[in-house]
Order: sequence, then C-alpha cells, then structure tokens
Amino acid sequence: MKYGLYDRPPAGTSILSALQWMIVAVSSSVAVPLMIGDVYGLRADEIGNLMQQTMFFVGLASLLQVWIGHRYPMLEGPAGLWWGIFIILAQLGTSVGLAPREIGQSFQLGMCLAGLLFVAFGVMGWIGKLQRWFTPLVSGTYMILLAISLCSNILTGMLGIGFQHSKEVQPGVALVSIGIVALVVWVMRTKRFSSFAVLFGMVGGWVLYAAMGWTDPVRPADQLISWPTFFFWGAPRWDWGVVLTSMLTGFVLLTNLVTSMVVMGKATETVPTDSQYNRGGIFTGVSHLLSGVSGVVGMIPLSLAAAVIQTTKMAARLPFMLAMIGMMLIGLFPAVAHFLAALPTPVAYAAMFISYTQLLGFGLKDYATVKMDERTITVGGSSLLIGIGVMFVPATAWQKLPALVSFLFGNGLLLGVIVCLLLEHVVFRKQKGNQTEKDGHAA
Repeated sequence: MKYGLYDRPPAGTSILSALQWMIVAVSSSVAVPLMIGDVYGLRADEIGNLMQQTMFFVGLASLLQVWIGHRYPMLEGPAGLWWGIFIILAQLGTSVGLAPREIGQSFQLGMCLAGLLFVAFGVMGWIGKLQRWFTPLVSGTYMILLAISLCSNILTGMLGIGFQHSKEVQPGVALVSIGIVALVVWVMRTKRFSSFAVLFGMVGGWVLYAAMGWTDPVRPADQLISWPTFFFWGAPRWDWGVVLTSMLTGFVLLTNLVTSMVVMGKATETVPTDSQYNRGGIFTGVSHLLSGVSGVVGMIPLSLAAAVIQTTKMAARLPFMLAMIGMMLIGLFPAVAHFLAALPTPVAYAAMFISYTQLLGFGLKDYATVKMDERTITVGGSSLLIGIGVMFVPATAWQKLPALVSFLFGNGLLLGVIVCLLLEHVVFRKQKGNQTEKDGHAA
C-alpha cells in the first residue's frame, strides 16, 4: 500500500487521485438516472434534473460516511437492488392502474422508512444480529430472482426497443451493444484500467453513437447553478406493496453493508471495529433518508471502491473527500448534468450489462456455500420456482385483487424471498440437536 487511510499524499498526487475517484463515482452513477428516466417515461429535462440530484447526493452521502461514518473511502452509490426494484415495480404498478410518478412518490417514503431502519439498528448495535435471518440461501434467492426479473428490461434496452420511440429490434443498435459489452469485458481483463471498464464502455459507445448520428442534441441549461430540490417525484404517498418491498430490501442491504466493510478492510489492510459497523449502519440510514427526501435511487456502500484501492494502492481518505466535494459541485451545475443525461440509453444498458451479471453471480456464489441436501433443494427450489413462475403470470391477472395482494402475489421477487424466509426459518427450521443426533448415529 503506497498511502494508508490516514496518510497525506503530495498535493499533485492527491489531485490526480481525487480526479480518478470522481471518474469512478460518475461512471458508477450516471447510468441509473438514465434507465429510471427511460422506464418511468421522464422528459429530457426531468432526466437531467434527476441526474443532477443523483450526483449531488452521492457526493454528500459519501462525504458523510468517510468523515464521520465508517470512515473508509467507500462510495455511496445507487444500489443495484434499489434501481432493480424501481424498474420492476414500475411495470407492476402500471398493470394495477398506478402512474409511474405515484410509484416514485411511494418509493420516497419507502426509502425513508428503510433509512430509519438502518439508523435504529446501528444505534442499538443490532446489525450483526439481524444477519442470521438472511442466510446464504435467502440472500442467494434474492439475488438470483432480482437478476432474472431484470433481464427483460436489460436486453430490450440493448436491442434498441424503445430507443428513439422504436417498437422493434434495431439491428445496428444491437450490434453496437454487443461491441460495448465486448469492450467492457476486454478492459476488465486489463490490470491497469479494470476499474474504469464501465466508463470506457460508456464513452466508447457514446462516441460511436455520435459518429453514426444516433444521438440527440444536449439540452442547454436554463441557469448556471441550480440547488437540489426535495421530493423529485412529488409528495410522498403510502402504498403497502412498495413499503413492504422497501423494508425487505433494507433488510437485505444490511448484508451488503457488512460484506462491503469486510472487503474494504482487506483492501485497506485494516480490521473494521464494531463501532465502525454501527456508524456505517447509521450513516447508510442517513444515505437512505437523503435518497428518500431527494427522490434519487437508494444509496449503499459500493465494494467497487475496494477494487479501486487494490488497483491503485491508494487508500488515503483526503483525495476521496476532495472528490466527493467535486461530485457535489457537479450536482450544482445543470449544464454538466444535462450533458451526462444525453448519453443514449442503449449505451448505458450495454455498458452496465456485466454489472447486472454480477447480481446473478452473487446469488450463485451464495448457493455454492450451502450443502445441496434435500432440505436445501426443497427450500431454494420452491422459492425460485414460485418467484420465477409468478413473473410469467400476466400482470393483468391480478388487477381485480386488492392493491396489497396484487403487489405481493404479482411481484415474483418479493414473493419468492418471503417464501424462502418462511421455509428456511419456520417450516424447515434447522434444529440445534440435528448435528448431535448425526454425530451419535455416526458413532
């Protein structure tokens, strides 16, 4: 490690490192507002405003964490689980007569409640204790179902369906998407630039789209500086389905918080303390509260930061803090946000494709840690089959049921995880005496 957590690199090194952190932060955040805007039917100016909000609050949440939270240089970025849920429930909500903006209003409240959950558990020191509910079987089921539920939107976007109002597959767009995915994979295999693979894919794809004349002009900003606003989607509203999904997602993300800090400890050659875990939980809750109040996708610590530190051998906090202040400044200038919002959505989907595959990979890795006996196959197989099967039931089939029932039984992701929790901890609960009994038989 060239520079440890509390080292102060020379001014030039700090500035270059801060610029690199800004590039990583932008590349890990820019695609999410574009995809949310595409699915929710936002206008170009609204996508630009959402982009601006995202950049500002990513910088603010990350700065609070590294300053007084867990104190690691770890990005607080849009959680893959959160924007996945955003996309899924937009489709489910439309099928039961809810406008996309109403879903966004409910999510604002749901993220605030999830944030309060994190804060409460961090204050009471419960974060470690609650992990026992989310066994590898439960978290693996969640990740696998999330990846499967997202695959339709991902491939639809990569094929150009919906791009520039097209309702058919665009062969040219599809070929370029394949090329972008190949570029990202190739860059990831290089040691020097692997941390910037997504950024390379986005920039390369954007340049190619511009050369082909497939890009829209960048919308000029109406003002030089614009402060972030509260409740992007409108006043918060209560919806049982969205609130339950948000609380469940919050529980699952507790696992992400702990694992991210473990990985960061290894990258920085330190061991996280109990107080760091609790402070990290409290300020992850603060990040969720900021997300709910601002209307951006829920933010969590991203283990991507550990990969950056391992590659650069730079763990110093100062450059990271400077970079997050820079992110907040980007969020104050609409012209920068509108420029980033002009990135074509198929490019964003293609550049992030490998990131989506990681969700499935995480689920499969969790399953791989569990012994595949009859109990595991029954619990995991039943949960996956129920969750995936519900995804193939037409959304219109649930319309005549109450709204809460429609969201529960029409959401394969939520239903599959609830089934897994019940089977794992209630129906097929492991008995403490099982191991003793087995040992007795063996003797």
